[in-house]
Amino acid sequence: MGVLIYPQMGVLIGHCFSRQPIAAAILPAPEGKIAPVKKIGFLILVLSLEAAFAEKVTILRDEYGVPHIFASDAAGAAYGSGYAQAEDRLEELLKNYRRAEGTMAEAFGPQFFRDDWRQRIWGHRLVAEKHYQELSPQSREIIEAFQAGIREFMKEHPGQVPAWAPKLEPWQVVALGRYIIWGWPEGEAGGKLLHAGIQPDPIAYHGSNEMLLAPSRTAMHAPIAIVDPHLSWYGPFRFYEIRMYGGELAVSGACILGLPFPVLGNTRYASIAMTTGGPDTSDVYEEQVKDGKYLFRGQWRPLEIRHEKIGVKVGDKVDWKDVTIESTVHGPIVAHKNGKAYSVAIPYADQVRLIDQCWRMVTAHNLTEMKKALAMLQLMAQNIMVGTVDGDIYYVRNGRVPVRPQGCDPSKPMPGASGTCEWQGLYPFADLVQITNPPQGYMQNCNVSPFAMMKNSPLTPEKYAAHPVLYNAGRTPPHQRAAMVLDLLDAAHNVTARQAIALAFTPQVWHAELWQDRIRKAAPASPFAKMLVAWDRRTGADSRAALAFYLFKLSLAGEHQREVDPPANLTGDEIRAALAKAEARLRSEFPPDAVFGTLFRVGRQGASRTWPVGGGSLREAGMATPRAISFDKEGNVMVGHAGQTSTQIVILTKPPRSFMVIPLGESDHPDSPHFDDQAEKLFSKSLVKPTYFLNRKELEKHVTAREQLNFAEAAR
Repeated sequence: MGVLIYPQMGVLIGHCFSRQPIAAAILPAPEGKIAPVKKIGFLILVLSLEAAFAEKVTILRDEYGVPHIFASDAAGAAYGSGYAQAEDRLEELLKNYRRAEGTMAEAFGPQFFRDDWRQRIWGHRLVAEKHYQELSPQSREIIEAFQAGIREFMKEHPGQVPAWAPKLEPWQVVALGRYIIWGWPEGEAGGKLLHAGIQPDPIAYHGSNEMLLAPSRTAMHAPIAIVDPHLSWYGPFRFYEIRMYGGELAVSGACILGLPFPVLGNTRYASIAMTTGGPDTSDVYEEQVKDGKYLFRGQWRPLEIRHEKIGVKVGDKVDWKDVTIESTVHGPIVAHKNGKAYSVAIPYADQVRLIDQCWRMVTAHNLTEMKKALAMLQLMAQNIMVGTVDGDIYYVRNGRVPVRPQGCDPSKPMPGASGTCEWQGLYPFADLVQITNPPQGYMQNCNVSPFAMMKNSPLTPEKYAAHPVLYNAGRTPPHQRAAMVLDLLDAAHNVTARQAIALAFTPQVWHAELWQDRIRKAAPASPFAKMLVAWDRRTGADSRAALAFYLFKLSLAGEHQREVDPPANLTGDEIRAALAKAEARLRSEFPPDAVFGTLFRVGRQGASRTWPVGGGSLREAGMATPRAISFDKEGNVMVGHAGQTSTQIVILTKPPRSFMVIPLGESDHPDSPHFDDQAEKLFSKSLVKPTYFLNRKELEKHVTAREQLNFAEAAR
């Protein structure tokens, strides 16, 4: 403890430099020597000394408003993260906590009631609040510091705090983590409900790209990772770009608003990427229920009943609706049909240690430590790829997978009453489908079976025939986006950073050459057809031929529009008719100089400015490129709303170099220069910016704003 003595004032101030609360005491003064200290003056002194001893947290913002946070330890960095997130997107952050709690309808109206009910069924708040103290002290310290940063910003800027803001509680971070991963197991269960003729609530589409190149295939003889999640650009999954440094924490990447630090991205030692796909983790049970009881192993047991009140805003008032949640030994009942009830069993139901696992992942020093972190099995079913600065490339088909008894079919609702299909524990992490340093020297998983991850993949379903729930796929060929990536990776050698960036944003259309051959044969003399035949098969923003090809595909009849390969039964007359129709549309519906980017744009929804963009997930025309963007029609143009949401390229040298872009901008304030600057200057042009990871000297050349925060233990 450092001690400062002010004998003139009869005051002793003790301060522990490990950030323990400041202790102070007024010492008795010798009679007649020193006047009593006024309480208010003493308080001011204590507070000023506390500020002097508080940890300094620095937030540097680069040309795109991205925060680079520097602190002496992880808690200080988390404090800065909370402050920065609140500064840029406070309302969306607070909404995320309401989403996880199931209180959106209370603030925003009845359209959120059903989703709130779903979150109450899963009990995210209930479980998180009950088990919060089970987290490691490290995680609790990070969470509480993070929310202290949010709280500090709200205190400094009360005018930005919405009236509906929830009270901040540390368990909200745990509840939000559960909410974010829940769509995957809930989606699995929904697929099984369909077997019973029950239509589940819709779950948002989740897709992504991930790629790894081994040192043998790169120019710098170090792994290269492409981290490319594809999610909505709006709502809970809209990522926040951030760099954080504090103690053992050094990370660059994308995080969910309301969570303290990113996981998708890179650390000092590794890259971390995830895509949708994985083992079979969740089940549905068909139950026999009557008179408040359910049958299980020959006995009628009382249903577990939980009552909840959900507020629904109607005008200026909030109506409170009572809902009843019934559960069996398997889990909550989510549907009834033909006298049967259907319960959902999710192995994450009682889990709260996701942030503990994520912390271990972002502080892992090597692949061995990363595997130990992953073995906590807190993440949802995902294809996870890890590259390391030691030169390793690694894949695991991750998930918390229950062991089902032989003879039970988890692909559809299983019998609940008999008790014959009860889980018998979990598969250990070592049993999961995984591979390290494959001989091909590359891997990709763009939402495909392990069979399609590389040419001649050693990960075949037959090797896992005894436990098919772990593989949970077949010898399914890759879809168009993944097939293009597979071909490009297989041909890649001596790859540079620039080439890796180009690979992440390639707008090349797989098998477009097959269509060009059919077009050439059907209309050899047509100038319009010749333009399509000469096309480079890339949907670049400035390509007129790409727009013409899109219109040609849409002019074909029926399902031919969506075909990736031209069907054998497609006639020359049909091709010529589609060419004529497309040419007429190009002339009548578009300006004379129209190109692909005339129609396909990026920018904020409803904003006055958008910019031309290439690539896209144009499945309606069989033109899904590795550069994934989903579009909605706005007036006469198509504006992106989902797809590449935080694309990162990581060169795993020592230390790593990385590059990143988000599709819109860092700030949600319309008057901020960072509202849509990345859309305009980078994303629309298939460009990325350096992260300046672990390179503060270079970062300082690009700093446009600097903030210094005081983080003291007492601030919590």
